[in-house]
Amino acid sequence: MPGIEFFSARLFRHSFTKHVHETSTVGINDGGQGCFSYQGEARCAYPGSFNLINPDEAHTGQASSSEGWIYRNLYITVPLIEQVLEQIEWQGQGLPYFVAPVVGDQSLQSTFRQLFDVLETPTSLLEQQSLLLEFFTQLFAKHAEPHYSPRLPKSETQAIAQVRTYLEAHYSQAITIERLATLVGLNPDYLIRSFHQQVGLPPHRYQQYCQLRQAKQSLRTATPLCEIATDRGFYDQSHLNHHFKRVFGVTPGQYRQSVLSKTVGLYEP
Repeated sequence: MPGIEFFSARLFRHSFTKHVHETSTVGINDGGQGCFSYQGEARCAYPGSFNLINPDEAHTGQASSSEGWIYRNLYITVPLIEQVLEQIEWQGQGLPYFVAPVVGDQSLQSTFRQLFDVLETPTSLLEQQSLLLEFFTQLFAKHAEPHYSPRLPKSETQAIAQVRTYLEAHYSQAITIERLATLVGLNPDYLIRSFHQQVGLPPHRYQQYCQLRQAKQSLRTATPLCEIATDRGFYDQSHLNHHFKRVFGVTPGQYRQSVLSKTVGLYEP
């Protein structure tokens, strides 16, 4: 995704001298302990806490335990932050400001880890965008100034039905959240939350469900698995295998074998 970099590290002896980033830095501490100087004070990063560094703020960094310091950071450029703010209907002036450089928030940990994972593995842009908006909507609402309150989703029956129809018809294509939002005239973040509330899944998961449903039907034919995967919108066969087993409990190959055992002559000329 343009405008975002991700970085993971386990430090033992390395120390970062005082430096600045032009980006917003949002990171989670996975283990050990670290310390850094920020705004003239010493800060302690502990497992499960978040590091929140505003752009152009000078800071240092080093491990402060025998276990080292294990963490993952996202570096988000100002233009991408501005794009996110537009998509979440930010009402404040300028960029949101992180008051505390270290915060504990267990409710955000799972979303951050999901976001980090989808950014470093082959996934759809719709999934990356959706998780990015979900995480920053919560982060800005809880840990940034000025105060931000997301608009509560209302019943958007017609719009959600239109988005579902579009996802079903274009399930194998690369779809962006901007395309869906423009289609129904709703704000991207508001659309995701409204869709999730009414359907029970966010748009990217619904698209994935459509892909899996079509792939399952194709497994009743002699089409090679690798071809089914790419034709149904997956990056490759392993991508299909991962999501198919997560939803159906078996791999595509196991499902096909089960079907073959009950279907005489499926592969016969």
